[in-house]
Amino acid sequence: MTLCGVLKDILLVVASMMIFRDPVSPLQFFGYSIALGGLVYYKLGADKIKEHMGSAQRGWADYGVRHPAARKLIVIGLVLFTIILLLGGAGSSGALPSQYTDYAGNKLAGIVGGAAGPGTGH
Repeated sequence: MTLCGVLKDILLVVASMMIFRDPVSPLQFFGYSIALGGLVYYKLGADKIKEHMGSAQRGWADYGVRHPAARKLIVIGLVLFTIILLLGGAGSSGALPSQYTDYAGNKLAGIVGGAAGPGTGH
């Protein structure tokens, strides 16, 4: 029953991100990824995960034999994407707290000021 609660929390955060455009920090995203990975591991078990990983490796090797140039381009693209993601995250880490505090302040102002309504003078 506790595992259903964890999955429910993850789905609520995803729905909030998609419907209400609520921001999620990289640390929160990483934490939810670990929680989701733990749920998958618990559900499937180590043997099933090893079996799926083995079939994925065989498929990747087969793809490399059939399309070697495309496989190299995919690997190079993923490496460049990872480098840009890491460098971009390190460069903009100073701007994140003000974005979240501004967002939280606007949300709080909307909740507190929402009872009187805008332009009523209260």
